[in-house]
Amino acid sequence: MAIVAEILLADPTLPLVSLAQALPSREISVANAVHLEDGRHLITASVDDESKEIFERELDAQSEITHAEPIGKTTNGWFYQLTIDGAASLFDSHNPAEFEGVQMDAAVTGEGLRELKVFSNYAAFSTLRDRCEAYGIPFELLNIASDPEDPGERDQYGLTDKQYQALSVAFAGGYYDSPRGMSTEDLAAELEITAASASDLLRRAERQLINQTLGPKEYLNTLTA
Repeated sequence: MAIVAEILLADPTLPLVSLAQALPSREISVANAVHLEDGRHLITASVDDESKEIFERELDAQSEITHAEPIGKTTNGWFYQLTIDGAASLFDSHNPAEFEGVQMDAAVTGEGLRELKVFSNYAAFSTLRDRCEAYGIPFELLNIASDPEDPGERDQYGLTDKQYQALSVAFAGGYYDSPRGMSTEDLAAELEITAASASDLLRRAERQLINQTLGPKEYLNTLTA
């Protein structure tokens, strides 16, 4: 099942972040990253009317931009083609040959790069997350859904409301971090239940999540046979 994930790569060193911080909108829409033979990348960028003047004035101060070509104006804003030098870790981590995913929307903000992507399955999403971690790029999941037509609808993967809440609180609190940022007792206090109940709730939720994302036990047995 395809899923839609909204992610934030909160890294101030990524291309165009400092430029976005200077704009009234604090946002630059980006698309169509093309790898050039010399190692640089050509991308399409757009800004709104209010940001156009500052955007053009600040272009020369951006060391990663080696060339900027104005394209023109549409109802969606002012468009430019930018040639970007550097940021190899970002483009390498997003190598489309390494995971099955398609970008729906992307914008550079004052915080970093925000992306909306469609992935073939949860494993493909996990691959991008792991690749970003390997390249030292902070990765924050903002939202995830299973219906590309309705990305605002969160998918609970068959979890009950209590299971979904437990996993959400545990994940946000750092329960799955290494080292662990939240203990079972801390989670239990947040959920206002006993530690034993919290542990059991997580165990059942994790089993359900694995079953929904990796497939039923019978299917997994055919892969390992």
